Amino acid sequence: MTTVPDFGEFTGVHGTVTVGGVAIADVFYDTKWKRATVSHGRSGKYSDSNYPGKLTIDTKIKKVLVYTDAAVVLGYSLTDTPITGSAETLLAASHVLDATDNYEDMTDDTIATLSRVRYTLATKAITTGGTITLIGEDNDGNPISEIIKVTAPASIGDTWTTTKLFKKVYGHTIRAIDSADDLGTFTVASIAGSTSYTVGAPKVFDLVGTLAQGSDSLVFTHPDCWFSEGGIAWEDAGKMVDVECPVVMRDPDAFRFDVL
Repeated sequence: MTTVPDFGEFTGVHGTVTVGGVAIADVFYDTKWKRATVSHGRSGKYSDSNYPGKLTIDTKIKKVLVYTDAAVVLGYSLTDTPITGSAETLLAASHVLDATDNYEDMTDDTIATLSRVRYTLATKAITTGGTITLIGEDNDGNPISEIIKVTAPASIGDTWTTTKLFKKVYGHTIRAIDSADDLGTFTVASIAGSTSYTVGAPKVFDLVGTLAQGSDSLVFTHPDCWFSEGGIAWEDAGKMVDVECPVVMRDPDAFRFDVL
């Protein structure tokens, strides 16, 4: 008896999918092809004469939404040139944290690209918490603000990051935060850890579906594809958030099925 039986049949557990060479998790892969029939009437017969016609390929992937795959299954259908956040120092050292309320301007108020903003405690531990109110503009020049809650105690190196994306940061108001010896300060910087997808040409990629069991593989290759639809919907805690992505090939003749 073999310890790991290999019966030859495939199940969904053997399937993997890559989009542009990137493997995606928790995915269903569905591809079908159909050849149209071209018919022509003929005299002296009760039936038409049939010929093989055009081949169409219908492919879609459906998956549970995973954070690390969001850029692919949601972003690719919108644009092939996402905007990535920029790492810039906006204020090297804030006003000292001495429990007073202070407003101050940033020394660099314009970020190269739309970005989140991070506060890092640079000197002295925080002993009393408070708030930071950050004001600036979004990518369209609209005024935006965000309040960051800072709780005590906090140590040097601790960080607080905005949930909003800023293109400009005019300044901030620090309220009630106190630090050891009244000498604590923040460093304020934009970070590269954000990506925005606006409307543009879709991302073009190669889609590969593989069924692999032991040394045997079935490989379905779709060159030059894009997602023709995108979107998201969620309901309650009893259901996973699914994303369904129909796939279009530029040249269906380039589709390939390999038995390895």
